[in-house]
Amino acid sequence: MKKFSRILAAVFSVLFLLASCSSSPIRLTYEDGRLVHSGKKLSYQAAPLNYEPVAIGEEYAVYGKANFPLYEIVGLDPKEWLTEANSGATTTVFYGEGVTLPTLREMDPTELYVCVNGLITFADRVVTDKHAIDRMIDLFENGEQVTWPLSGSIRTYELKFHSPERWPRIYYNLTFGEFPEGMFLYDRTTKRCVEIGDLLDKAESR
Repeated sequence: MKKFSRILAAVFSVLFLLASCSSSPIRLTYEDGRLVHSGKKLSYQAAPLNYEPVAIGEEYAVYGKANFPLYEIVGLDPKEWLTEANSGATTTVFYGEGVTLPTLREMDPTELYVCVNGLITFADRVVTDKHAIDRMIDLFENGEQVTWPLSGSIRTYELKFHSPERWPRIYYNLTFGEFPEGMFLYDRTTKRCVEIGDLLDKAESR
C-alpha cells in the first residue's frame, strides 16, 4: 500500500510539472517587423492603434529582453490574436497572418462607448443611436479633412465603436475633441481629422 501511495504521488508530481510547463507563456522573437514563434508556426503583427480588446484574458506569451507580456483576448484564438495590457488609448493588439482586420464600416457597429481617459478609463455613456453612429462613420470616411487643433481643448473622449453581433471581442477607437474651432473626430494612426458638429451630443444614448 505504501509503495502504491509513493507511485501515485510520483505520478501526480509529474502531471503537475507537465501542467506547469504547458501553462508557461511562450517566447516570441522579433523578426522582420513581426513577433514569431518558429516551433509553433506562429506569426503576429501589430494592428493600428484603432483596434482594442474588449476583455483581456490570461498571459499567453512574452517577448524582448524584458519579457514584455502579451495576453489572450477573451473569446478569440490566441494563435490569431494577442494584446498588450490595457493602457487606455494606446493598447496594442497583435493579429496573425490568417486574420484580415475589418474596417470601421465593415464592423457595422451598433453601439459607441464614450470614454474618459485618466488613471482609469471609463465609459461616460453608451450611444445606441444607429443612425448617428452611421453618420459619424460616413463623415469620418468621406468628410472634408481638416487640421486637428493642437491646443485649447474643451473636452476630449475616446470613442470605442462596438459591434456585438459581428465583432463582439474588438473595439474600433477614434478620438473626439471639442475645441473653440468646432467638434472633431480624429484618427491617431492616419492623422485623419473631420468635423462632426454636435452629432455626438445629440445622439441617443443609455
